[in-house]
Amino acid sequence: MSGKEKPIGTVYRFQTSECTVRMTVEFFPSGFAGGFRFRDQVANRGFCLSAGGNENQDCLSDFSGSMAIVTYLFHSSHHFDKPSVLRESVVTIDHDSRMTPRPVFEKTLAIEQGTVSDIQAFGYDPQDPAFRAQPLSLWCLLRQNLYLNNRADPFLIVHWKHTLDSITMVDVIPGDDTQLLPD
Repeated sequence: MSGKEKPIGTVYRFQTSECTVRMTVEFFPSGFAGGFRFRDQVANRGFCLSAGGNENQDCLSDFSGSMAIVTYLFHSSHHFDKPSVLRESVVTIDHDSRMTPRPVFEKTLAIEQGTVSDIQAFGYDPQDPAFRAQPLSLWCLLRQNLYLNNRADPFLIVHWKHTLDSITMVDVIPGDDTQLLPD
Protein backbone atom coordinates (compact mmCIF):
# COMPACT_ATOMS: atom_id res chain seq x y z
CA MET A 1 0.00 0.00 0.00
CA SER A 2 1.37 3.41 -0.82
CA GLY A 3 -0.21 6.84 -0.91
CA LYS A 4 -3.69 5.62 0.01
CA GLU A 5 -5.34 5.80 3.39
CA LYS A 6 -7.25 2.64 4.31
CA PRO A 7 -10.61 2.75 6.12
CA ILE A 8 -11.27 1.67 9.72
CA GLY A 9 -10.89 -2.07 10.19
CA THR A 10 -8.35 -2.48 7.41
CA VAL A 11 -6.99 -6.01 7.09
CA TYR A 12 -3.68 -7.15 5.56
CA ARG A 13 -2.47 -10.70 5.23
CA PHE A 14 1.15 -11.79 4.96
CA GLN A 15 3.04 -15.05 4.56
CA THR A 16 6.42 -15.50 6.25
CA SER A 17 8.61 -18.59 6.40
CA GLU A 18 7.21 -19.26 9.89
CA CYS A 19 3.51 -18.50 9.53
CA THR A 20 0.70 -16.47 8.03
CA VAL A 21 -0.05 -13.14 9.66
CA ARG A 22 -3.39 -11.32 9.69
CA MET A 23 -2.92 -7.64 10.53
CA THR A 24 -6.05 -5.64 11.42
CA VAL A 25 -5.82 -1.87 11.90
CA GLU A 26 -8.48 0.19 13.67
CA PHE A 27 -8.11 3.98 13.47
CA PHE A 28 -9.50 6.27 16.16
CA PRO A 29 -9.34 9.92 15.01
CA SER A 30 -9.24 12.93 17.29
CA GLY A 31 -12.02 13.02 19.74
CA PHE A 32 -10.51 10.08 21.57
CA ALA A 33 -10.26 11.46 25.06
CA GLY A 34 -9.78 9.99 28.50
CA GLY A 35 -7.20 7.91 30.25
CA PHE A 36 -5.10 5.24 28.64
CA ARG A 37 -7.07 2.26 29.97
CA PHE A 38 -7.42 -0.85 27.83
CA ARG A 39 -8.75 -4.40 28.03
CA ASP A 40 -6.67 -7.40 26.91
CA GLN A 41 -9.37 -9.81 25.75
CA VAL A 42 -6.95 -12.72 25.24
CA ALA A 43 -5.53 -12.57 28.79
CA ASN A 44 -8.83 -11.25 30.21
CA ARG A 45 -7.19 -8.40 32.11
CA GLY A 46 -7.27 -4.63 32.21
CA PHE A 47 -4.21 -2.40 32.04
CA CYS A 48 -3.23 1.22 31.58
CA LEU A 49 -0.28 2.90 29.85
CA SER A 50 2.04 5.80 30.57
CA ALA A 51 2.99 8.42 27.96
CA GLY A 52 6.12 6.34 27.30
CA GLY A 53 4.18 3.10 26.82
CA ASN A 54 4.96 1.58 30.24
CA GLU A 55 2.24 -0.74 31.44
CA ASN A 56 0.54 0.02 34.79
CA GLN A 57 3.10 2.73 35.69
CA ASP A 58 2.45 6.50 35.76
CA CYS A 59 -0.64 5.95 33.61
CA LEU A 60 -2.10 8.87 31.72
CA SER A 61 -5.31 10.03 33.36
CA ASP A 62 -6.19 12.50 30.62
CA PHE A 63 -5.36 12.31 26.92
CA SER A 64 -6.55 14.13 23.84
CA GLY A 65 -5.43 13.06 20.40
CA SER A 66 -5.59 10.21 17.91
CA MET A 67 -4.91 6.51 18.18
CA ALA A 68 -4.65 3.34 16.09
CA ILE A 69 -4.70 -0.23 17.38
CA VAL A 70 -3.06 -2.92 15.28
CA THR A 71 -3.86 -6.54 16.06
CA TYR A 72 -1.69 -9.33 14.68
CA LEU A 73 -3.03 -12.88 14.45
CA PHE A 74 -0.39 -15.55 13.73
CA HIS A 75 -1.25 -18.96 12.33
CA SER A 76 1.05 -21.86 11.53
CA SER A 77 0.22 -25.39 10.53
CA HIS A 78 3.29 -26.43 12.56
CA HIS A 79 2.80 -25.59 16.25
CA PHE A 80 6.55 -25.28 16.86
CA ASP A 81 6.93 -22.64 14.12
CA LYS A 82 4.49 -20.14 15.66
CA PRO A 83 6.29 -16.97 16.81
CA SER A 84 6.32 -16.23 20.54
CA VAL A 85 7.29 -12.53 20.48
CA LEU A 86 6.86 -9.50 18.25
CA ARG A 87 9.66 -6.96 18.55
CA GLU A 88 9.28 -3.41 17.33
CA SER A 89 11.73 -0.61 16.72
CA VAL A 90 10.27 2.81 15.90
CA VAL A 91 12.37 5.66 14.52
CA THR A 92 11.21 9.22 13.83
CA ILE A 93 11.87 10.02 10.17
CA ASP A 94 10.68 13.64 10.29
CA HIS A 95 8.74 15.84 12.71
CA ASP A 96 7.19 19.24 13.27
CA SER A 97 9.90 21.80 14.07
CA ARG A 98 8.17 22.65 17.37
CA MET A 99 8.67 19.11 18.67
CA THR A 100 11.69 17.70 20.43
CA PRO A 101 13.07 14.72 18.48
CA ARG A 102 11.98 11.42 20.03
CA PRO A 103 14.49 8.72 20.88
CA VAL A 104 14.22 5.32 19.19
CA PHE A 105 11.37 3.35 20.78
CA GLU A 106 11.92 -0.39 21.17
CA LYS A 107 9.58 -2.90 22.74
CA THR A 108 9.05 -6.65 22.81
CA LEU A 109 5.47 -7.88 22.97
CA ALA A 110 4.55 -11.43 24.00
CA ILE A 111 2.33 -13.25 21.52
CA GLU A 112 -0.40 -15.00 23.50
CA GLN A 113 -2.63 -17.60 21.88
CA GLY A 114 -1.30 -16.48 18.50
CA THR A 115 -2.38 -12.84 19.03
CA VAL A 116 -0.70 -9.55 19.95
CA SER A 117 -1.78 -5.89 19.70
CA ASP A 118 0.21 -2.70 19.25
CA ILE A 119 -1.10 0.76 20.12
CA GLN A 120 -0.08 3.84 18.15
CA ALA A 121 -1.02 7.08 19.92
CA PHE A 122 -0.28 10.75 19.36
CA GLY A 123 -1.70 13.35 21.68
CA TYR A 124 -1.30 15.49 24.73
CA ASP A 125 -2.61 16.12 28.21
CA PRO A 126 -5.22 18.88 27.81
CA GLN A 127 -4.32 20.12 31.31
CA ASP A 128 -0.74 20.88 30.19
CA PRO A 129 -0.42 24.69 29.83
CA ALA A 130 2.16 24.29 27.02
CA PHE A 131 -0.50 22.88 24.71
CA ARG A 132 -3.06 25.57 25.51
CA ALA A 133 -0.65 28.23 24.23
CA GLN A 134 0.46 26.45 21.01
CA PRO A 135 -1.52 25.72 17.86
CA LEU A 136 -2.47 22.06 17.74
CA SER A 137 -1.08 21.13 14.34
CA LEU A 138 1.88 19.01 15.42
CA TRP A 139 2.89 16.01 13.31
CA CYS A 140 5.57 13.37 12.89
CA LEU A 141 6.49 10.60 10.43
CA LEU A 142 7.65 7.27 11.87
CA ARG A 143 9.23 4.07 10.56
CA GLN A 144 8.28 0.94 12.51
CA ASN A 145 10.34 -2.21 11.93
CA LEU A 146 8.63 -5.39 13.14
CA TYR A 147 10.55 -8.58 13.93
CA LEU A 148 9.42 -12.11 14.82
CA ASN A 149 11.21 -13.83 17.69
CA ASN A 150 14.98 -13.18 17.46
CA ARG A 151 15.20 -12.63 13.71
CA ALA A 152 17.70 -9.97 12.64
CA ASP A 153 15.66 -8.72 9.65
CA PRO A 154 12.17 -7.23 9.93
CA PHE A 155 9.28 -9.22 8.52
CA LEU A 156 7.35 -5.97 8.07
CA ILE A 157 8.09 -2.23 7.83
CA VAL A 158 5.29 0.26 8.43
CA HIS A 159 5.48 4.02 7.87
CA TRP A 160 3.06 6.02 10.01
CA LYS A 161 1.96 9.67 9.96
CA HIS A 162 0.85 10.89 13.37
CA THR A 163 -1.14 14.09 13.84
CA LEU A 164 -3.40 15.15 16.66
CA ASP A 165 -6.38 14.71 14.32
CA SER A 166 -5.55 11.25 12.97
CA ILE A 167 -3.01 8.48 12.64
CA THR A 168 -2.57 7.02 9.17
CA MET A 169 -0.49 4.29 7.60
CA VAL A 170 1.57 5.84 4.81
CA ASP A 171 3.16 2.60 3.61
CA VAL A 172 3.30 -1.10 4.49
CA ILE A 173 6.38 -2.90 3.15
CA PRO A 174 6.84 -6.67 3.48
CA GLY A 175 10.34 -7.73 4.56
CA ASP A 176 12.65 -9.81 2.34
CA ASP A 177 11.15 -13.11 3.56
CA THR A 178 7.50 -11.88 3.62
CA GLN A 179 4.81 -11.86 0.94
CA LEU A 180 1.67 -9.71 0.91
CA LEU A 181 -1.28 -12.06 0.33
CA PRO A 182 -4.37 -10.98 -1.63
CA ASP A 183 -7.40 -9.80 0.36
